[in-house]
Amino acid sequence: MKPTHAFPLAALVLAAGLLAACSDQDSTPAASTPTPSPAAAPMTSPAPAVPPAAAPAASGASAPAPAPSAAPAAATPTSARQLPLSVQGVASAGLTVRVKGVELGPDATVLDVSASFASPLTNWTQMASGDTYLQDEAGNKLMLKRPEDNRYLKIKTGDTMEGRLVFLGAVPADARQVKLVINEGSPPDDTNSPGLEMVLPLKAGG
Repeated sequence: MKPTHAFPLAALVLAAGLLAACSDQDSTPAASTPTPSPAAAPMTSPAPAVPPAAAPAASGASAPAPAPSAAPAAATPTSARQLPLSVQGVASAGLTVRVKGVELGPDATVLDVSASFASPLTNWTQMASGDTYLQDEAGNKLMLKRPEDNRYLKIKTGDTMEGRLVFLGAVPADARQVKLVINEGSPPDDTNSPGLEMVLPLKAGG
């Protein structure tokens, strides 16, 4: 009988361990390489909201104060009104003027007048050589509308001129009186253009 060769126990154990290790390595799946995902579209940040327009900053200077409202204009008549008058004025140069009535209208003021002139020093005089107008209580002047055929209101010595003198503008409806100014600034003894002022009442007791 052939002698049996005994393998050392340690060698058997080592061989078994190697086989087990190889078997474990073969059974372990290889780690998969991650597949790169398609490139994602770049994220865009949402556009910042546009802030509402800011109100202009208040300046340190205070806003200008509103201008004071103008004083209300004096009421004017809406229709013509007739007033009888009997006022007479005399200039020392020989001019006599009588105002017999007044028409107060919305656009004009009309005087019914009679004017006479008598002087041994000249053959004629003029009632409108200078400025002739009506003046109201507030100082407003309503200028004479000069007649085309007698712009300076010339009167011959010994004559009487009768007619209606038109002044441009309305007298305030509540006026108590107006002043007739003839040849403004001229002295009353100027034979060429005698100066004369007459107060015409428009209300009882005015």
